[in-house]
Amino acid sequence: MENFKRNIFLLSMAQFILLASVVTVITYSSLVAKIMTGSTALATIPSATAFIATAMFAFPASIFMKKFGRKKGFFTGAFFACIAGFCAVVSIYLNNYYLLCFATFCHGIYQSFANYYRFTALEVSPPKYHKQAVSYVILGGVFAGLSAPSLAFLFESNFFIPLQYAGTYCLVMALSVVAFFLISQIKLPPKKQPLLKFTPLKNPKLIDVIKRPAFVCASLSSACAYITMSFIMTATPLEVVEVCGFLVADAAGIIQWHSVSMFAPAIITGTLIARFGSVKMITIGMIFILGSTITAKSGLTLYNFYLALILIGIGWNFMFTAGTTLLQQAYNEEEKAFVQGLNDLIVFGLAAIATLASGFMLSTVGWNMMNNMVVGVLISLIFIILWFMRIKKNTAKITT
Repeated sequence: MENFKRNIFLLSMAQFILLASVVTVITYSSLVAKIMTGSTALATIPSATAFIATAMFAFPASIFMKKFGRKKGFFTGAFFACIAGFCAVVSIYLNNYYLLCFATFCHGIYQSFANYYRFTALEVSPPKYHKQAVSYVILGGVFAGLSAPSLAFLFESNFFIPLQYAGTYCLVMALSVVAFFLISQIKLPPKKQPLLKFTPLKNPKLIDVIKRPAFVCASLSSACAYITMSFIMTATPLEVVEVCGFLVADAAGIIQWHSVSMFAPAIITGTLIARFGSVKMITIGMIFILGSTITAKSGLTLYNFYLALILIGIGWNFMFTAGTTLLQQAYNEEEKAFVQGLNDLIVFGLAAIATLASGFMLSTVGWNMMNNMVVGVLISLIFIILWFMRIKKNTAKITT
């Protein structure tokens, strides 16, 4: 534990690399796909394949790291990031939409492993710093939001110049190399051995886990954060550029400040959760997302887009961070890998569905109705939270 501050810093920087890569892929994949296909409905599918892969491999990634260790898992993820960048460049060169989807799928595998940076923060820090540790790791995304658009422009201006956007995916390959270095410097605590050396630990039954109120509330809170955020964020570049006629640079700027707003609150989120509790912070996050939908529906100026995406980013931060800390109440040490993997399977599986539907919904029902659907998701989560609080209150009465 004596190296926990150093480890948290390295994990935060690894998170920065992850999110810089994710921001690049999400910002440009929809635009590249639109050029390749000419279809708004098909334009968001590459981004959706990334979420699909993240969901598909969330549970296997957790089990892989349980058997082989966090480091080997993180190295594996970084390897897939490099493959993703390479395949994306080739897809642009060949004008191959399917290869682009494969590239983003590989990037989703990278995300499925790297998403465990936040859980690793819990493992390398003392219990009293758990909430702050998760928050500080997520804070690494601030640097991604600030630097990713500039880095993408730098690479696009210097690599594969005749091919539009090909250079941006060279950035994804370069970032994967930096991720390899950062991961190699992390010093993780030794793996705990079971008391009975030859008795394998059994995973809990699936039905037992999904019946736990803390798991249901934590998982669905994180899922709602990702559903609302990814649903709107994925459609934003298309709405800004293709529908409203603004510049690609404007869309990139909106996504940039959206990314900053997703992670900048992490400076205080951990402290706020420690003081007010996870459920209250989830509720506050929902209020921010509601404010985002009101702003988005009130006009189609750049001001509306900037403010709406900033508000939804802050709401995501509060809900996702609080959901992660609340999940700790749903498992013990032996169940950790299984429950964490199941949580991410649910979170990113639902996010994948939202992202997959984003382009189709934009082209069929439009921007305003998409924001109305976000409100519907928030209302559904309110009932889940009220149910969880009632059970928690009744349990407290029984034990006293």
